[in-house]
Amino acid sequence: MQLTLITLSSEAGTTFDGGAARLVDTLWAAARAEDRVEHISVRAVRGRVDIGVFSVSMDQTVARTVARELVERALVMSPQLRQWSVAGTVPGLAGT
Repeated sequence: MQLTLITLSSEAGTTFDGGAARLVDTLWAAARAEDRVEHISVRAVRGRVDIGVFSVSMDQTVARTVARELVERALVMSPQLRQWSVAGTVPGLAGT
């Protein structure tokens, strides 16, 4: 399993007002079966949202690309995310 950490930022410096559970739901709605996502976690603070995407059994580079594409799809899908953008993507820990 691969963990990819993605940070969203808002130029307005606002806090995501939809709640973490709603954002997780939006991310799952943007996920595709071929993404092989196992778990998604979210932490929202003022001006920043941290997302953890756990992908099943794939290379770290592929997992990072898949996670970023998933988040990009969610940004397009959700009106609440229109003022947010990807600020950074980093690989997390690999496990089995």
